[in-house]
Amino acid sequence: MDNYFTEIEEHFLKRRGGSSLLLSSRDWALLEKWKREGVPLRAVIQGIDAAFDQRSATESKINSLAYCSQFVLAGMANPTERSEERRVGKECRSRW
Repeated sequence: MDNYFTEIEEHFLKRRGGSSLLLSSRDWALLEKWKREGVPLRAVIQGIDAAFDQRSATESKINSLAYCSQFVLAGMANPTERSEERRVGKECRSRW
């Protein structure tokens, strides 16, 4: 499995409060969409953190990555960084 998916899954589940929990099919589809669109891993991790950090203690538990989506997109780096990350990714794939 791609490190991108594993790191996001582990980070989200850790912030959610348990490693025995699983991502839903909708969460996996969202991860695949982010990967396909070139959303940097760092932006996803920061977005997840922002979602959990801004949620007040009185609000209900975050049960889905979809809740974090607005934070991921809001915290994305500038377009030049995204294009640089895509370029590096293509170079790595072309070596194999």
